[in-house]
Amino acid sequence: MADSDVEDGMEKFEVTDADLQFPFNTNRRRQTKHQATYGIWADSDEEGEERRGFGSSGRGGKFDPHHEMTFVSHGFKKTAKEEAAEGEEEEMDDEEFMRTQFPMEFGARASFIPTPAPPVEQTPSTSSGTSKRLTNAEIKHAKLMKADKNLGSWEKHTKGIGQKLLLQMGYIPGKGLGKANQGIVRPVEATKHKGKAAVGAYARDRPSRIPIIPESVDSDVEEEQEFQKELAQWKKGPEGKKQKLKYNYKTVEELKKSGVGKKRKDSKASKVKVIDMTGPEKKVLAGYGAIGQQHDRPDEEEDVSLEGAKKAFEMRELEHNLQILVEMSEQRIIQHDRQLQYEEDMVVNLQHERDKLSGILQQEERVISRLQKVMDLVDSCEERSKPSSDDPMTLDECVQVYELLQGEYAEEYRAFELSQLAVIAVFPHIKQMLAIWNPIKDNREHIELFQKWKDILDNSDSRIALPDGTSITMYERLVWEVWMPNIRRTISNWNVKESDVIIELLENWLPQLPKWVLQNILDQLVFPKLQAAVEEWNPLTDVVPVHSWLHPWLPLMGEKLEPIYTPIRQKLSHALVNWHPSDSSAKTILMPWKRVFSQGTMEAFVIRNIVPKLAVCLQEFVINPYQQHLEPFHWVMAWDDFVPKTAMLSLFEKHFFPKWLQVLSSWLNNRPNYEEVTKWYKGWKNLMPERLINEPIVKAQFHQALQIMDRSTTGTYSQPGARESMAYLQNVEIQQGGSPMADRWAQGRQERQVAAPHVSVPTTFRDLVEKKAQDNGILFVPSQHRYEGKGTVYNFGPLAVYLERGVVFVHQADIWVPMSLQTVVDKALAMS
Repeated sequence: MADSDVEDGMEKFEVTDADLQFPFNTNRRRQTKHQATYGIWADSDEEGEERRGFGSSGRGGKFDPHHEMTFVSHGFKKTAKEEAAEGEEEEMDDEEFMRTQFPMEFGARASFIPTPAPPVEQTPSTSSGTSKRLTNAEIKHAKLMKADKNLGSWEKHTKGIGQKLLLQMGYIPGKGLGKANQGIVRPVEATKHKGKAAVGAYARDRPSRIPIIPESVDSDVEEEQEFQKELAQWKKGPEGKKQKLKYNYKTVEELKKSGVGKKRKDSKASKVKVIDMTGPEKKVLAGYGAIGQQHDRPDEEEDVSLEGAKKAFEMRELEHNLQILVEMSEQRIIQHDRQLQYEEDMVVNLQHERDKLSGILQQEERVISRLQKVMDLVDSCEERSKPSSDDPMTLDECVQVYELLQGEYAEEYRAFELSQLAVIAVFPHIKQMLAIWNPIKDNREHIELFQKWKDILDNSDSRIALPDGTSITMYERLVWEVWMPNIRRTISNWNVKESDVIIELLENWLPQLPKWVLQNILDQLVFPKLQAAVEEWNPLTDVVPVHSWLHPWLPLMGEKLEPIYTPIRQKLSHALVNWHPSDSSAKTILMPWKRVFSQGTMEAFVIRNIVPKLAVCLQEFVINPYQQHLEPFHWVMAWDDFVPKTAMLSLFEKHFFPKWLQVLSSWLNNRPNYEEVTKWYKGWKNLMPERLINEPIVKAQFHQALQIMDRSTTGTYSQPGARESMAYLQNVEIQQGGSPMADRWAQGRQERQVAAPHVSVPTTFRDLVEKKAQDNGILFVPSQHRYEGKGTVYNFGPLAVYLERGVVFVHQADIWVPMSLQTVVDKALAMS
């Protein structure tokens, strides 16, 4: 540079060549003092390295209006080493661009054989005889000054307002902007750079994609340049050194590993700039393929020729066909590899399937072998079980066969129900043994035999299904088909009154009998025999009482005997019609039934059949202080533990104490010996049982007797010591705590006698039911409903009942069910 930027102490602001060279050649070194002095004639070797950064550090740094302005969204500034390498690549691209603009004599390079071209040189001026090499700044400036034919071509789709405004302002198409047309011709391109540095920090990264044609040169210069280019083809120096062609080879294994073939090359249309606004910031992408982050490998990139470049050797069809053949070969290789993997996997699966089927086959062979052995064993048993067999099986051999089947062939025994083999192998032998068995004489015989077969056949594996849907074990079938026929014959010929033999038989066989078999024996065989015997029983003529042969069945049958009790009570009631309390056999007959009948039933029976007889006996009882016969009194007191307490108190209050007090009063009116009266009083008091003597009714009667005796001693004539005896008796009564209570009871009794009539002892079954209802607070009245053949129907609370022959029948579910009186009371209370 010959001229200095500063003249006369003033700095000029026009754009100089240095200002143009610096932004377009960021790799040039900082201008030294020597270079500033001598300009273009300065030695380039002495140039110092200029520090790169944002602008220059010296005063000579100017703002370049032609510098491309870019905006960087993010990233990091590269190191000096990386920037130097990129600068060299950019310089090589510029030189290669110049070579493409000036083709060699031998033709342009082939698309697949890159050959480096010599640097492009340019003569500085006509005044200088030496040639000079164009700088990067000059090349880039020449690109910007080259007119763009397609500038404003998009306006054909609009109204062209921009072009009109430029023309009105004096713009000439094809020339630069400004008054002297000194501005750039091409518009500055917007380029996105990586990193977060400021504008201009990555000026060296700007691609030089715009092909330009350098300024025209003289013919001599052009010939010199062509000569240098031809010479560079054969020169072995650094400038003419041929670059080695790098081939990327891909082996079959790598192709298989990748699993994909060579992609189809993208067309030029796919290189269109795409603005991606889907993210948080706007991104400018190189093409549509960049949207999915699908980048081509270096060896698969399309060789896009520069605009206007001509190739001497172009065979696009051949390259296209070769590329298709390569892709087809890759696809076939990958397809064959996948087919091979599929076949290998199929072989492995078939091997596993073969091993699995081999195991199943072996298992089936073992099963067949076991089944064959089982079939041979079953056939042998069946053959030897025939009556015509020469070698019949014994029971011990049958036991061994079943132990073998249940041990070694348990699955087959369970699956094929081999327990039914006992029907042909075991049942005939046991039937033959039981044919001569008498269960009554020897009831424990064959128990061990059945116990052994119970252990073998009474289990879940030996269970068989019946046609009705139920199931039983083979042992239960053995008992039912082999043992039960003998028992049926024995019970059918059995005398009911000899119950011990059958009870002992069943108790001995109880552990070996299934529950349902025992219930069948009791319900179908024993109960009908007992019911028939009860119907034939007559308590007046039979010597053997009914309880002696019926009660032993209570532990086994329990409540099953309830239907038999009703006819028994009816027969006993008929037998007691003509009974007298002097006959103690009635109590002997009834006493065993006291713990069998329910309490309510037994009390009702006694009140209906026994109490009236005792009342008659007390009415006929003669009380004579001078000659007393106590047998009738003892007859009545013998039923004290059998007759309910209330009934017994009612008997004495109604039929004994009135007569006794009357006799006492008559005796005292005849001036008796008071000592004898006192003894007589004490004697009757001692005759009363303990459970009655402490009752208020009895105490009140004896206290009334004392009052009568006391009044008799207060008359005009009194025997010596009579008052003292009465006072002593009263003190004894007071010490016993009976007098105040007796007074209160007597007062209350007198009030009750005035207010209401006295309740008598029930003499009929209806009176007993009515009294039972009153005691429990239950309404007992005749019902308005009538039922055919049922007589009078009563409402016993919520129940409808009728009485017949001392039995209460309750209406339930359209039928009349007999129940005991206490059960009816409990049921009515529960429903109320």
